[in-house]
Amino acid sequence: MGGDAPLTNKPAFLIVMGVSGSGKTTIGRQLAGKLGWPFYDGDDYHTPANVTKMAAGISLDDVDRAGWLTTLSHLIAEKLDRGESGVIACSALKQAYRDTLRVNVEQVRFIFLRGSYKQIWERLENRKGHFMKAEMLRSQFDDLEEPDDAITIDVTVTPDKIVRSIMERLMDTDFSLGIMGLGVMGRSLARNFERHGYKVVGYDPHPHLPDDFTTATVTSPAALVASLTPPRIILMMIPAGAPVDAAIGSLKESLQAGDIIIDGGNSYFTDTERRERDLAAAGVNYIGMGVSGGESGALWGPSMMPGGARQAWDSVRPMLEAIAAKADDGEPCVTWIGPGGAGHYVKMVHNGIEYGDMELIAEIYDLLHRGAGLSNNELADIFTRWNDGLLKSFLIEITVRVLRQVDAETGQPLLDLIMDIAGQKGTGRWTSEIAMEVGTPTPTINTAVVMRLLSAAKDERVKVAKLLGGTQHYTGNVANLVNAAEEALFAAKLTAYAQGMDLLRMASDQYGWELDLAAIVRIWRAGCIIRAEVLNDIASAFKRRPDMRHLYLDDHFAAELIAKQAGWREVVKTGVSMGVPLPALAASLGYFDAYRSARLPANLIQAQRDLFGAHTYHRTDRDGVFHTEWT
Repeated sequence: MGGDAPLTNKPAFLIVMGVSGSGKTTIGRQLAGKLGWPFYDGDDYHTPANVTKMAAGISLDDVDRAGWLTTLSHLIAEKLDRGESGVIACSALKQAYRDTLRVNVEQVRFIFLRGSYKQIWERLENRKGHFMKAEMLRSQFDDLEEPDDAITIDVTVTPDKIVRSIMERLMDTDFSLGIMGLGVMGRSLARNFERHGYKVVGYDPHPHLPDDFTTATVTSPAALVASLTPPRIILMMIPAGAPVDAAIGSLKESLQAGDIIIDGGNSYFTDTERRERDLAAAGVNYIGMGVSGGESGALWGPSMMPGGARQAWDSVRPMLEAIAAKADDGEPCVTWIGPGGAGHYVKMVHNGIEYGDMELIAEIYDLLHRGAGLSNNELADIFTRWNDGLLKSFLIEITVRVLRQVDAETGQPLLDLIMDIAGQKGTGRWTSEIAMEVGTPTPTINTAVVMRLLSAAKDERVKVAKLLGGTQHYTGNVANLVNAAEEALFAAKLTAYAQGMDLLRMASDQYGWELDLAAIVRIWRAGCIIRAEVLNDIASAFKRRPDMRHLYLDDHFAAELIAKQAGWREVVKTGVSMGVPLPALAASLGYFDAYRSARLPANLIQAQRDLFGAHTYHRTDRDGVFHTEWT
């Protein structure tokens, strides 16, 4: 292999060579640290006889070195056979010595640290605690046969510059994208980018890669950076929180002004803004990007929500549009959301809507299955029919698949064997918390979060069920209930979207993001988890009226809600009478009724607050702020 040939995915050994005093150990250790490989000092493998001889100022001859070189060659071969890489500091002055060490031409590389006799002699004069004597240097220069197949580096520059130069020459530097984090999502995105013609290199600190994963990989963050063509673009697909900060820290010293980091995980938006500010000081661009669609979406086309500096978006736009899902009109499901943490904020709200939608579907399933006694197959037929109408959506589609799945071991419906405990990763909770912070009511989303918490109290629920009894069976007209359920699910689903859009509007005003709500909805039409037919109409509504304060104010949706409220109320009433919990459906209906109420009983609440806390109030018949000395 030529000196500047790039490293491959195979394990490799780098031998840092040169005369004593050239800096082999210093450079070797730093290089190993950058690559994440173990370091071996060749001097540690000399026999005691060799060490004694050198300490006495006597040069080693070829016979002395033969056993030492054989030991090192065996070490290299053993490590390579185990699939391990490494860096060795070793003088390797003669071609014959290097031939002994080169046990595998493809996997052993030499790095020659070149310096003049005068430069090296001055170094050795000042060195302490080393058995090599300065007077032995001339014999080493006499023995030195400079390699013509090594990476040759001038030792007069600083160690950091030497290591950086080595890294650049070791790596194939024409990769257009680096992906940090090769879990399911990272691997799927890598394949998607490669399918669209982008050359991808990946890195994972703890790789567990399947045999069919063929994307090039490196073994350290520094190697990842060195592999990329400037300005470098690195997509991080790692868990939110401290791991993101650690990943940025591992990249930071290798990055240069103009480079771009994309955080494709579910980071909290204020963390994204902090990281963007920190990296901006070094001229590095930071994009916080929500990615929706799961493994399949990442592989075949996700919906992506990037936010951050506009100029950074302009740089990555072509590659993101290439891999994005495409809506029916061909529009890619990715757009610049806004500055700072806007992208991650929108993804958070997307996930909040997702929580709400999933809870609503689950409640309808519970009402019709446990309450009305419909089988999973009957429900699958019903949901299939619904998916051909107003409820057409990804979540309805996959619900059909779940309902029809049979457990291979027992032959029973798999759904009936799954424990009724729903996990969560926190984005739904974040949505509820930020809604409270900015003052936007999102009861459907909030209830969905609460119900996942309640589902976790399995043991307590089982005990309480024995004390308080269970659900009554439905005795009415099942066909009528199914029709009402379709209307209720659509109205409540629309309400969940309305709450999410209201939260986006409120945040846009509060943080100055100037969000384009119509554009955001359009990129949710394909690729993402909440994709649904109704999003076309929602996008059109906000395009017609960009400043519309609430989705309920759109004439089309107002008419839909009015037409479907009877079925909605029937479903909630039926659930209440039977004891089937429908908290999200009921919360959505309560929100609908409250939002259409010109007057709410909050006047009584404010009067109470004024009585016990002198919090004052406003009057309907005159301007001003008032307080009453209540009798």
